[in-house]
Amino acid sequence: MITSRNTITRSFFLRLATALAIILFFALLARAGGPKYVAGATFFNPSTMGQPLTWSGGQVNYYTDQGDLSPILPNSAANAFVASAFAQWTSVSTAALTATAAGQLAEDVNGTNIVADSYGTITAPADITSSATQTPVGIVYDFDGSVTNALLGAGAGDPSQCFWNAVYGGTDNYSSGANFVHALVVINGQCALQSSQLTDVEYRLVRVIGTVLGLGWSQMNLNVITRNPPPTSADYAGFPVMHYLDEFSCVPITVCYANPFQLTPDDIAALSRLYPASSSSTTARIHGSVYFVDHMGNKAQPMQGVNVVARWIDPSTNQPSRQYGVASVSGFLFTGNAGNPVTGLTNPQGNPYSDFGSTDPTLEGFFDLGGLPIPSGASSAQYQLSVEALDPLWSSGAAPYDVSQVAPSGIFQPIVVTVSAGGDLEQDILMSASAQAVPPWAATESWSAPAPVPSAGDWVGSLSGYGDVGYFLIAAQANRTLSVAVTALDENSSPSEAKVEPVVGIWTLGDPVGTPPPALTTSPFNSATFAMSRLDAQVLGTNSFIIGIADLRGDGRPDYHYHAHVLYGDSASPARVSVNGGAITLQGTGFAPGLAVSVGNTAVPVLANNSSQMLVAVPAQTDGPQTITVSDPVSGAFSIMTDVLTYGAASTDQIVLLQGANPPTPVGTQATNPVIARVLAADGVTPIDGATVGWSSTNGAALSACGGGTACSTITDENGIALTGVTPTATGNAVITATLAPGVYNPTQSVAATMTATSTSLDIGVTTPLLWIAQGASVSVPLTARVVSLGVPQNGKTVNFVIGQGSGSLSAASAVTNSQGYASVTLTLTNFSSSVQVSACVAPANAPCQTFSGNAVAAGLLQMHAVAGAGQVVAGTAFQPLTVRVTDSSSPPNPVLGASVLFQATVMRPVGNGLSQGSGESMAGQTGMPVILSESQATVQSDVNGLASIVPSVGSFTGTLEIQIQISAGTGLLQDTLESVPDASNGNSWPTSSPGGGEVSAPGAPPRGLRASSR
Repeated sequence: MITSRNTITRSFFLRLATALAIILFFALLARAGGPKYVAGATFFNPSTMGQPLTWSGGQVNYYTDQGDLSPILPNSAANAFVASAFAQWTSVSTAALTATAAGQLAEDVNGTNIVADSYGTITAPADITSSATQTPVGIVYDFDGSVTNALLGAGAGDPSQCFWNAVYGGTDNYSSGANFVHALVVINGQCALQSSQLTDVEYRLVRVIGTVLGLGWSQMNLNVITRNPPPTSADYAGFPVMHYLDEFSCVPITVCYANPFQLTPDDIAALSRLYPASSSSTTARIHGSVYFVDHMGNKAQPMQGVNVVARWIDPSTNQPSRQYGVASVSGFLFTGNAGNPVTGLTNPQGNPYSDFGSTDPTLEGFFDLGGLPIPSGASSAQYQLSVEALDPLWSSGAAPYDVSQVAPSGIFQPIVVTVSAGGDLEQDILMSASAQAVPPWAATESWSAPAPVPSAGDWVGSLSGYGDVGYFLIAAQANRTLSVAVTALDENSSPSEAKVEPVVGIWTLGDPVGTPPPALTTSPFNSATFAMSRLDAQVLGTNSFIIGIADLRGDGRPDYHYHAHVLYGDSASPARVSVNGGAITLQGTGFAPGLAVSVGNTAVPVLANNSSQMLVAVPAQTDGPQTITVSDPVSGAFSIMTDVLTYGAASTDQIVLLQGANPPTPVGTQATNPVIARVLAADGVTPIDGATVGWSSTNGAALSACGGGTACSTITDENGIALTGVTPTATGNAVITATLAPGVYNPTQSVAATMTATSTSLDIGVTTPLLWIAQGASVSVPLTARVVSLGVPQNGKTVNFVIGQGSGSLSAASAVTNSQGYASVTLTLTNFSSSVQVSACVAPANAPCQTFSGNAVAAGLLQMHAVAGAGQVVAGTAFQPLTVRVTDSSSPPNPVLGASVLFQATVMRPVGNGLSQGSGESMAGQTGMPVILSESQATVQSDVNGLASIVPSVGSFTGTLEIQIQISAGTGLLQDTLESVPDASNGNSWPTSSPGGGEVSAPGAPPRGLRASSR
């Protein structure tokens, strides 16, 4: 059923998305303790803002159902039953209130004329709907529970649900003049089948009528429920009917309360404030405001949500009375929930939160203890004034902070004041030692000038001052996620859900003020961690973003402290690694110790970290992009960096054939030239290290890279090169194909070389027909020939070796082939300076023959290329070998044998490594030069493949260490830095920074490859 808003009335009894309980619906409008509803800044006439909603002139006209309530309460008896309940309120002498049975509804309301369809749309008789202002209060007798089933859901009208559903309803329409104009009350006849149940039903009816009259929930003598301390008869006599909640065990209600619906002084005073009689000489009033105090003890911001209690001092005992007491919640006229820029300024029905509760700041901490009784006809009385917190369970519905109470801050020692009959006393309450706002660490946190998120991603702040919102700025890349975790704190910096209720939103910088955030937490405390609200946001486009932190209610006060942490992973350096893995540095925000990192689905160790960098060792993976996730196992926060790291080959890389031509090659002997492929970046220049190259051959050609097989995969070196020797196994053509990252990208990229194989009755081949030797080197190099016949290795054949050019010595002039057809001698060269040629011929005819050629490479033409082990970062002290290749300067380059490669290593302890010294003093702030711990050097001669390597070592030193390595051969020079960090389980971290303190620079990203230098 739908009604429209006009300038006079507003209805909230709308189409319900599901068969929503009306009792819950009415609760959406509940406002302050004392009055249930208070006119706000919108909808109502401006002159009524801050006024409690009441029935105009204190006149309530109600209309009863035509049907019977139950078998024991036919219509006339039911009408008398309702009149009795109204009389509990109208009999209050200090309240100007009248309730009149003005007639009957036009029908017997039952399950045949009030129904809810499958969409939750409720159809009901017109005279009980919210727009039926001609029947202002409709009383429905639900004889068989069918009306309750229709309104609250199947089974809700069952007798087993009487604790909740015996009586329900409330006001559902009001005028812009701050008056109620309609209400609906439903009495479930299934709860009135026996006379023993009638006290329970009447108790609940009296309470519902109290809400219809505009009364809110109150807290007084809560020990009646909690039993702490054990209640006395005076406690029961002062326990208000309009308390919020009963224990489940209170069935029948007289088990808990002997006189359950007898009004107490607190009920009477609350009604008298709503509907005051023209004058009352038997009561008094105390009013004022509750305040925070500043560090000097002066009044500061008013404090909402404090239960202020006045108890009569009994002259006979000089003790506060437990019977004659009245309570009022501070700020009851103020807006308890104004909404916020994150979750919005309107309620689920689309109406502004500002419809209810005053925005007048003078009412923020205001309390009103009007209607204080003056017992025994005295002209004056003493009252003790005290404060207490509203119980978060038993009084959670008391406003203004319903349904989530805020714990008061500070202390107020009870005082005794004297009041006169008919008098009015103003008495403010200052909460000594109340919380102070967190000192700001940024110049501004406004929407127009948000504070930059600290590099640590971590700060403590407060939302102080009503409506305060903190705004913070962060830059983020596309295809990333970030988490913002905000933990509510109390004034002792402990997590608390009884203070601020943080909600978090994120906007793009430049969004207009008032734009709904594209990403937000729809409610506070949405994480599994106590007192934490966490927003996990997906970044779709690179930009700067505003993070907003607000209180769900739009509130703000000095004790609304919070701890915020942003976790955001931005980039990886280097952005590409070998398929064998390696060490990378992640850059981001909020990298605290204890975070977990995974590459794809594989967890990886964190070697070291500071607030904006993490050093991690990534494992071997196949070629292609990988996603890295940084997560906090404690808070559940995480940041996903989609495709941030590329292993090996990228989709835009290319593969080129550097060398593939060969002369016809006898079957069973190795081809003169290897097949060489190079992988380059999209620019066609930059070599790609660590990419997978898949090799395959046709016609059974054996590939040295595959251990003699016909298919395998190899990894490019740091010069982007992959190569293989080829040995044909059958005559004819063989195609050798090199495929980039096979099976990863579509279409695939490949290059191919073709060779021709021959076969005669006697053939010879050599394994290293071409040698490049460092000029001036003294080396001994094996020379190996293979003899075959029609491709079959020949055993026992003599091969003669003769130096035909240049100088050198052979270990023997001839050698006999083994079962595999191989014969070898050793060539020794001393101070090699020019060139040398050695022939290998099959005896006795010295035919056929093959030639070994050695060429001298001058020192000025030597080049070095990193092969493996560069830029290592290890946890502990065990390094992998550091290998380089020495080549000449031709293209493609040729490996150089016999080059003297000098490795010079310096072990240092870097500055600012965060290691503890002595009693725990950190070196994080130390400046100066690093400490050199040791120096060493070693000379290694390159082998026939041009390779030279050492195994780096830090010796016996421990802790965070660096090895600076300089590698030289001829005039070529390479430099590298290796790092050894303590095992991650020891909690190693780099220096960090925090807002308001001195910042210490963290070490930069460690080098990930050898660097060439010129001399």
